[in-house]
Order: sequence, then structure tokens, then C-alpha cells
Amino acid sequence: MRKSIPSTLLNMMPLPIVLVEYKANTLNHPIVFLNNSFSKLIGWTLEDIPDKEHWWQKIYPDVQYQKVVERQWELEVETALSRDDGFVLLKVNLMTKHNGQKRFKVYTELTDMLIQGYYIVALEPSEK
Repeated sequence: MRKSIPSTLLNMMPLPIVLVEYKANTLNHPIVFLNNSFSKLIGWTLEDIPDKEHWWQKIYPDVQYQKVVERQWELEVETALSRDDGFVLLKVNLMTKHNGQKRFKVYTELTDMLIQGYYIVALEPSEK
């Protein structure tokens, strides 16, 4: 992890946090950091999910559900951008590494990067 990324701060967060490097020339952005809460609640490591492509395969192993989430995601992004909203929220079922499928609210920043060149995905456990 690069020195400019505040890993100590992200590890203090009680929610699972994913830090993704934005690369303009690809849609398969590398995942560069998973905080301690992510490791405890979801279980996947950077070796398991080094990029968005692996994320989709591990977190949404059912191909049909992947398509549903992808369509919902695209709609939410389009809606957020049309409202000048810099964040997207989506409730989804994620496959954890050791505890099966769990429901989460997934928050992603779209336009304002807290850390230049990276975007943050935060996950909040959800009942429904």
C-alpha cells in the first residue's frame, strides 16, 4: 500500500472499506486496500479480489445475480449523476468467504475522491 493512502485511518473505521485505484484506461480497476473490518466481516483478501473483475466473481458468484446488481448499479449511478449527487447507495447480497451470503448497503463515491486517484467503497451490514 502506498504511503499516501491513510491505512491507519481506514483501519479505524468500523465499516468494511475497500479502496480502489481509478484507472482511466480500464473498467477493471485494481483494489489496493481492504480494511480490518472488511477482513473480519467479509473475509476476502487482496489475493482473492485484486481487482473489480475478481470482486464480481467472488462477491456475486451467481451470474444472474451479477447481472441484476450491475443493472441496478448503472441505474443508481445515472440517477445520482443527474441529481449532482456524488455518492451511490445500493443494498445487495454479498458472498462472504466463510459465512455465506450476507446483506449489505454498499456506498461508493462517484465524483469527489477523498484520496486523489482512488475511490472508496464502504459496506454496512443490513438486515433487509
